[in-house]
Amino acid sequence: MGLDARIRYTKMVIMDSFISLLKKKPLNKVTVKEICDIAEINRATFYKYYNDPFDLLEKIEQELLLQLRKNLNPSMNSFRDVFMLIMKSIQADYEKYQTLFSNNGDSQFLVRIFTLFYDHVSHDTNRQFPTLSPTEQEWLYYFMAHGCNGILTHWISSGMKESMDEVTAFAEHLIANINTYL
Repeated sequence: MGLDARIRYTKMVIMDSFISLLKKKPLNKVTVKEICDIAEINRATFYKYYNDPFDLLEKIEQELLLQLRKNLNPSMNSFRDVFMLIMKSIQADYEKYQTLFSNNGDSQFLVRIFTLFYDHVSHDTNRQFPTLSPTEQEWLYYFMAHGCNGILTHWISSGMKESMDEVTAFAEHLIANINTYL
């Protein structure tokens, strides 16, 4: 196993150990010692890559956001496209996302995901709601994003039983109904 492979493996073991602890307890109760014990590494190895559990959480979130950004392409300019991309990413790495969206994770992470996509779908919002001012369109986007945050959080916590198409169609229907009132 080469050096890069060893580093990737070590980081993966640290992240997996951290996620398993985060499932059981809040972030502020997770210790470096616990992570190291589960990962079967020494503290020096942990500190080689991360400052503390908060830094580790931030690095995990950055990695997931980077992956989402990489999967985004210029043809994805509608709310549906972006929402489906988010759902597919969640489904592909379910355990990690489920933990991050739980009460023990970062309540602002999903908001950061939707913020990442704001510029990408703002054209679609402009097209659907042309009578709104730019400020009102931004408010509307974040209103929709927080609503979708709630839908996704519930979908994840209830085991993702419904299909992505069903959840996306429901969110789209809600957004379309907003348009009838504006």
